Amino acid sequence: MKKILIHLSILISTICNGQTADEINKQAKDYLGKGDTKNAVPLLKKASEMGQPEAQYNFGYCYQKGIEVKKDDSIANIWLLKSASQGWLDAQFKIAYSYATGRGLKKDDKQAFYWSVQCGNQKDPECMNNIIGCYTDGIGVVKNLDSALIWTIRLASLPDVENLQLSGIITSARKNLAIKYRDGINVSKDKIKAYMWYLIYNESKRDFSILEQRSNIEAIKELEKDLTKSDKEKAKSDAEKQIARKLLQIDNLYKDSLEIH
Repeated sequence: MKKILIHLSILISTICNGQTADEINKQAKDYLGKGDTKNAVPLLKKASEMGQPEAQYNFGYCYQKGIEVKKDDSIANIWLLKSASQGWLDAQFKIAYSYATGRGLKKDDKQAFYWSVQCGNQKDPECMNNIIGCYTDGIGVVKNLDSALIWTIRLASLPDVENLQLSGIITSARKNLAIKYRDGINVSKDKIKAYMWYLIYNESKRDFSILEQRSNIEAIKELEKDLTKSDKEKAKSDAEKQIARKLLQIDNLYKDSLEIH
């Protein structure tokens, strides 16, 4: 056993000699890509000690899952925090979760909110959604419905993504804004803004069930009864400005995803 450890130490020393942290991290990722965690983890450790943020995140993840090291959430958080402090988004998300749930450290809603904001500022939909919840319910921050609205608009204005879970978070924010402005929930009633958000919601309505889509189509038709042609044209123009592109599904406003070909 000692001989194996000595040989492994010599191997790592030889590989790492004169290399940068980024180069060592790349080698570790190459091993991980091959499913070779035995060779990857020592390299992750070395690159992490040299300050490489992606390696620190991956090394922390190894401690979270017990990959080639003894599972230890406390040690995992040390490396995740180092990575998060250097701006690594995934680490910011995980350390926010650790603080929110007390995973491997003392539960701290203020720290959870802080790291959610760092992550949210990098346009991560899950973190942005967490921030909205914190402002709405006053968790880790003073309750502020105006700030919750600002973050909801930021979330709803993100580009469409292929990941259905993340896309669902974005689309839900769009629908929520449409209902808020239509019914005047914590905002002044504004049917043009409501219609605008329904148009943006329509861009990725596939994330909802067919029954939900059809319910929204009826809501759109009902809203249109109070809108002039000029109102609808303004809403369309405002929608395209909000998401910084043309609406691609405007012709399918009254169709559910099963009807779109």
